[in-house]
Amino acid sequence: MIKKLVISSLLIGSLSACEGMNTAGMVDAASSLFQAATINDADIQALGVQSQQQLDQQNTVADANNSYTKRLDNITRNLRSYNGKALDYKVYLNPEVNAFALPNGSIRVYSGLMDKMTDPELLFVIGHEIGHVMNGHSKSQARTDLLTLAARKAGAASGNTIIASLSANEIGTLAHNLVNAQYSQSHELESDSYGLKILQENNYDKSHAVSALRKLGSGGGGFFSSHPDSAKRADRIEKM
Repeated sequence: MIKKLVISSLLIGSLSACEGMNTAGMVDAASSLFQAATINDADIQALGVQSQQQLDQQNTVADANNSYTKRLDNITRNLRSYNGKALDYKVYLNPEVNAFALPNGSIRVYSGLMDKMTDPELLFVIGHEIGHVMNGHSKSQARTDLLTLAARKAGAASGNTIIASLSANEIGTLAHNLVNAQYSQSHELESDSYGLKILQENNYDKSHAVSALRKLGSGGGGFFSSHPDSAKRADRIEKM
């Protein structure tokens, strides 16, 4: 309520001081400011769920009896949750070398990545994605994308209204942005450390992280191959 009163006061003061300004634009700006102030973790969680549902509908998801699903279930048998955060895994039957994590704990692994990796290497990549969730990188990316969209929409009175008012196309755009998130170098290094930690907890050494990153940096399509720092990250871990 305090935020709403402040925004209203700012708007009234501005309108009286600058009579010739574009008042419609000012109303939109004030609305967007209020939207930005009210987007909370529940909104981000809701966006994660909606993104996951849409992406699962758009992709071919391996069923429970599929060999890819059975292999992933075996690799993640000790990772159904982590530090109290429930995690949900599915395989997309897609030749891309890719994987991603959504802020609600949904982790999706492409069959193309699984074909390229040994089980310990895949465990490192999954641990890396868990790191993005646990360190809040996925949530931060979702918040940035949602705020960007909110700034273009006027009339919503709260974050919940923003989520409720999103069209299927807008959810699709936000989901696409989350899948293809370009994390900062510091975020990637933090997530690599998470991947290493999960490897160690499952009695594997760092060599699997090194070989996974070298494979990801050697091309083959997908988002990971576009990371120019994969080889450098492999060198960093190898020297640790």
